[in-house]
Amino acid sequence: MRYLYFRPNTASQARACRDHLLTHLDQCSSRAHLAELHGRLIRAHLRPNPSAVGRLVALLASPVARHDMPYARRVFDRMAQPTAFVWNCMIRGYNSCDAPADALRLFRAMLRRGVSPDNYTMAAAVSSSAAFAGCKSRSTGDAVHSLVRKTGFASDVFVMSGLVNFYGSFRSVDDARKVFEEMADRDVVSWTLMISAFAQCSQWDEALRLLAEMQSQGTKPNKVTVISLLSACGQEQDADRGRWVYARVDEYGIEADLDVRNALLSMYVKCGSMSDALKTFQLMPIRNTKSWNTLIDGFVQNGKHKEALRMFEEMLSDGIVPDLITLVSLLSSCAQLGDLQKGRYFHNYIKDHGIRCDIILHNSLINMYAKCGHMAAAEMVFGNMTQRDTVSWTAMVCGYVKGLQFTTAFSLFEEMKVVDVVSSEMALVSLLSACSQLGALDKGREIHTYIEEKSVTTDVWLESALVDMYAKCGCTDTAAEIFSTMQHKRTLTWNAMIGGLASNGQGKEAVEHFEQMLKLRDPKPDAITLKVVLGACAHVGMVDEGLHYFYLMLSLGIVPDIEHYGCVVDLLSRAGLLDEAYSFIKKMPIQPNPVIWGSLLAACRVHHKMELAKRIGQHIIELAPNDVGAHVLISNLHAEEGQWDDVEQVRGLMESRGVEKSSGRSSIQV
Repeated sequence: MRYLYFRPNTASQARACRDHLLTHLDQCSSRAHLAELHGRLIRAHLRPNPSAVGRLVALLASPVARHDMPYARRVFDRMAQPTAFVWNCMIRGYNSCDAPADALRLFRAMLRRGVSPDNYTMAAAVSSSAAFAGCKSRSTGDAVHSLVRKTGFASDVFVMSGLVNFYGSFRSVDDARKVFEEMADRDVVSWTLMISAFAQCSQWDEALRLLAEMQSQGTKPNKVTVISLLSACGQEQDADRGRWVYARVDEYGIEADLDVRNALLSMYVKCGSMSDALKTFQLMPIRNTKSWNTLIDGFVQNGKHKEALRMFEEMLSDGIVPDLITLVSLLSSCAQLGDLQKGRYFHNYIKDHGIRCDIILHNSLINMYAKCGHMAAAEMVFGNMTQRDTVSWTAMVCGYVKGLQFTTAFSLFEEMKVVDVVSSEMALVSLLSACSQLGALDKGREIHTYIEEKSVTTDVWLESALVDMYAKCGCTDTAAEIFSTMQHKRTLTWNAMIGGLASNGQGKEAVEHFEQMLKLRDPKPDAITLKVVLGACAHVGMVDEGLHYFYLMLSLGIVPDIEHYGCVVDLLSRAGLLDEAYSFIKKMPIQPNPVIWGSLLAACRVHHKMELAKRIGQHIIELAPNDVGAHVLISNLHAEEGQWDDVEQVRGLMESRGVEKSSGRSSIQV
């Protein structure tokens, strides 16, 4: 440890010290070791040495330091003239950390500094561009392709293979084919990427033709080829094709090792074929954490949350240690099931095993507690986070709204503005829902203004939430204006508009919108749409139309439930057709509940149908012997007709059953 404070005063001493530290750098196996050696470089006054510092940056941006890019960048930014090798290490490091935007920014900075890129640089830049396939932003990749031609790398198989992958990621199979056909030399990677591009675009005839051509030209498919094809089958949800691909493994002389079997398992999961996935998993001779994670996540994604939790117990029994990915999936299951006890168990497991929570696991904990209704625990996790992202804030806002803590949700929204966090579409949808429930028009307008000022992307969910908020707050004209300008409408959008019109006394307009929806045939109405329309018909006395829509339901693929039958009873009752309503109830294929009988009983009170009311009252008392409201309604009905003996009988019945009327109360928002 003497050299720790040793300051070389001769060239030979400096060279010896440098060589000694470089040897130690090459032997580093962790970020902690690198940080220690960085300190030694500084103490030994070797920080300006480009060779030593370049090696340090390369290691910090590598798996050795778990791609510690913030640290690597700090060291990199202090370098006077980084070599192409160092630039490449930084760009590749950002790619490895799923930060392609940072990688491309650094690539542009490299070009501005006049550093000539090599084939490794161009391949990394192409890889960064391919990562933007999800947001369909191809311009950067096209620019990189032009630069490849200008700089003479169009003959490099490594770079050109990357371009095939780039165009394949964007499903631009024709452009991928052009690049592939320009290649003078092709290796198994090039062939595999081109075949995969065809497969991902469902051009299986071309993919299989190319697969045969690949073999005829002396290039054998390898396991990466099989894995790529299985991945394409998963993306296309083509399980039958996936089975066919896996059946070719022996034919290609490829061992069905752990990687290949994991790919098969993943393919079945993506296709939703969980029985095949489970069978594949059970037949695997060897399993690793990835195998378990794939199956558990498959159960979660396919809504089989109890099976996911059961697999975790088997995982522990098998001696496999769960990782962050496992725990994120399991916490998602707890959130969907509302299983707070199990969620707490996993939180304690994390603490007991000293698992370091990253931002994703923290967010999963917040989401679990919020969906289980335990906002105090969610607040504690949120408060202890050293770093938060939009997902963290969104989970909290949605949790408060779900728990009807509207004031707290709005306060958190204000806090987001202060710390300059732009709210997500999901959080805004949740806040608009709160405005709808409160009838808080001013707050809703404020959120609408925020959306426009921040240029928030308005997807169909957010636009539908705006329609719903304005409609429920009585501003049907504004709701209709937003509705009419929407390019894409889903069933929930139509439901919001139709329901808003109906609840604001515009029943005829609501029915007109429903007729328009039926004519368009896309999207199709659902059970909620019919409830809203039947309610609208009831409020404006459109009996024939309401009955027509009710009997139309089965042809629309909607099976009427108890609420739909209730809507029809209300429709007939409001129109004074009480005998028809009574007959309709008696013919119902499902058991009428006290609500339906109560609706008809209330109509009997309005229309003074005492004989029918008595029969209905008897049905209600038999169905709901402890229903306070029903007993009070029957008692009041007898009182209005001066039938005091019957009043006493009902009151006595209530007393004998211990049914007590609670005092009324009301509340207002202040």
